[in-house]
Amino acid sequence: MKVPLKTIFSWFEKGDMPTEHQFQQTFSSFRHLDENIKMDEVTGLNETFQKTVSSTTFTNHLQDENAHYVVLAKLNASNLTAKNVEEWKEKLKIKLAATIDDGEETGNVYTKEQTEEIVNILQAKDNEMLELIAEINEILDSNDDNLDELQEIVDYIKENRKQIELLKESEVSPEANFAFGGILRPTDNIIVKPGSAKWFWAGSGVYENASGVTIENFGIISFDGFVWSVLEVNMPGGGADGFIDLTQED
Repeated sequence: MKVPLKTIFSWFEKGDMPTEHQFQQTFSSFRHLDENIKMDEVTGLNETFQKTVSSTTFTNHLQDENAHYVVLAKLNASNLTAKNVEEWKEKLKIKLAATIDDGEETGNVYTKEQTEEIVNILQAKDNEMLELIAEINEILDSNDDNLDELQEIVDYIKENRKQIELLKESEVSPEANFAFGGILRPTDNIIVKPGSAKWFWAGSGVYENASGVTIENFGIISFDGFVWSVLEVNMPGGGADGFIDLTQED
């Protein structure tokens, strides 16, 4: 039986001589550390436990995916609204994330299958180009005399381009608007309206219909609307005279 503290204090006042019984009563009024305290001896403990949930209820709550779904996102994000999704993207800095086609939703990047299809198309075009290049290289590597002559003509035109351009400036009137009239032979009947301007490829010979101008090998004759002019063009790579006359028939 516990003794009130006021009584215990009265046994230990100045000048008192506590008895053995009083010492026993004093220590018996307190709990020893080796003594367990019963739950029903703790004031209000049982009432407090009545306000808590059981471990089973708590575990079930943890495993309930619909618990707090209003304020917490589900693992599969099924309760997120479109606004929630955009806010999460903004917060996680993935607003510009790549997306692929999904049903009616069009993505902003190609899928693996779409990429492979595009690569296959490009590869096919590349193969066609490689085949054409191979054919061209085969032709260029051949000993075809016609190709050699063609290359010489191309080289000549490149080397004498300035000379041909000068024809418009020095041999004919700068104000004239020259039109290509075709390829002429000395026997052709040349028809040029007065005041009009034309130029022609011309083979060797005397052109009586062009004021009697003479081409020794091959060249260009032009009419500026008043006067006929001549520019000799010696092309290498053909004929006994070292030129190719484009006006001659095969």
